[in-house]
Amino acid sequence: MDRLPSRLVAISMLFVGALAAPRAQGTSPAASPAGYPAAGQPPIVALVSPGAAPRKMLRYAIAKDYKSHMDMTMAIGMTLGLAGMDGQTIAIPPMKVGADLAVTGIAASGDVSYDFGYTSVTADGAGADPSTAALLQSFSNDIKSLRGSATISSRGESHGMHFDTSTISNPQLSQVMSSMSQTLDGLVMPLPAEAVGVGARWEGRQIVKANGIEMQQKSVWEIVGVNGSDVNVNVTIEQSASAQPINNPALPAGAEMTLEKMSGRGSGTATLHLNGLVPTSDVNTASTMYMSINVGGQSQPVTVAVTAKVGVAPGKF
Repeated sequence: MDRLPSRLVAISMLFVGALAAPRAQGTSPAASPAGYPAAGQPPIVALVSPGAAPRKMLRYAIAKDYKSHMDMTMAIGMTLGLAGMDGQTIAIPPMKVGADLAVTGIAASGDVSYDFGYTSVTADGAGADPSTAALLQSFSNDIKSLRGSATISSRGESHGMHFDTSTISNPQLSQVMSSMSQTLDGLVMPLPAEAVGVGARWEGRQIVKANGIEMQQKSVWEIVGVNGSDVNVNVTIEQSASAQPINNPALPAGAEMTLEKMSGRGSGTATLHLNGLVPTSDVNTASTMYMSINVGGQSQPVTVAVTAKVGVAPGKF
């Protein structure tokens, strides 16, 4: 058993580093829980409270020549617990990811189509594992070849996203960037169908594929202020997942990982810019996953506690 803990650390690093990694076909639960859409579908949005008068319909109205840059910062902390050992904190350097977005067409219905391309990924963290920081830094040269396209409705509903990672030879980068495509797909926050005012609350329920896990996510938004095309909201997030196999390409051949259960919560603030695609937001989340990993016939329970602080802001194109 000497080498098992070190191998588990390496596996878990890949597991957490590949945010929102898609699962292989055929490993998903057969049916979605009541009140949730099928995996991969837009969230089901429902108004909880209309808020105070005056109320108005919130809709994205984006110019046909709109262009913007997005900066996303991520600070991730992870504690790995193995049977018979004290919890081990793994240093993951803060990351900053950049992307450019540009509208390519606006339909009569208000649907907005746009292209996006990643521009950089950088790491900066004193005390972080040097090899991990170097790996993230090495991604920066390859990431500039990544391009994609997407369409959203005037209510922020996703009508599909295309993201091509076939140009990337590095399998770790390909996995991470496939994950990031889901982040971009959820960049524009969904809006309620009804007219709303300050104090309004609405929720979105969806099935999210993250870290090789299919989980239920409920997000609740509450309007705390409106200033022209800017809508300030508070957001809370709840996540849960039941027992399931984890099909993650980062695992080495012969390794098996099983999730026993997972739960997570998050909260933060955001400003929805109804005349743009990139919000200004800061969200903190914390989750705990109870797993078992079998490597070379040796099985061991593992607990992974992850905290994440994610910030998004528009920038100059």
